Amino acid sequence: MFLCCLRTTRGSGHRKNNREGRGGVWRRRVHSSLQHLWPFARKKTNHKDQGENVSAPEDPREHCTQSHVSADTLKKLVNHLVPSLQSGDPFFIPAFLSTYRRFATTLQVLNLLFKRYEYFRPNSEEDEQVKNTLCSFLNTWMDKNTEDFCQTSDLLPLNYLKTYLSMNMPDSDLNVRVTRLLTQLQKEQANVSQAKDEEDSDLESNTSSYPELEGY
Repeated sequence: MFLCCLRTTRGSGHRKNNREGRGGVWRRRVHSSLQHLWPFARKKTNHKDQGENVSAPEDPREHCTQSHVSADTLKKLVNHLVPSLQSGDPFFIPAFLSTYRRFATTLQVLNLLFKRYEYFRPNSEEDEQVKNTLCSFLNTWMDKNTEDFCQTSDLLPLNYLKTYLSMNMPDSDLNVRVTRLLTQLQKEQANVSQAKDEEDSDLESNTSSYPELEGY
């Protein structure tokens, strides 16, 4: 693993050139990957030469329709998620996850993804590899964008994910993870609801004890 560190000739100039060469390759790969996502990476800025103020970069997690992307383009990008992992592309997934909320919702992406992989052939080694890659992507998504699945006020994305996994990958570690998380969030949601009911009940009781407050 460390052989690359040993295969350098003496002389700092040569090592510097090697580093710069490798850095250039990585920068070009990053740039190439981001070009695939160019509709989503654009920020709303105004040009100074037009006499307008330049707005600050917007939060990529903002809910969305800030950047217009056609349904066909979105579908192509979602369909490329699993193949990008299979091909070893280290840039497409991070770029997509950091920007997709500008032009789509979590449910929209899940819906397109699950339609793309709605059926797996039994006893197919190729389909098993696709399942493993899909699970890898979904795990990464849950790790990187926790807020997309951990909102007690909106458990629909997590429920949708749970339903899909129960049907297609019931024995996967991801299904176990999602089940545990959903159970935890449902308990938290129930506790919040119970606390609110108790608060409303106390308020109603106090109001009835002081008739002069009923008009407030």
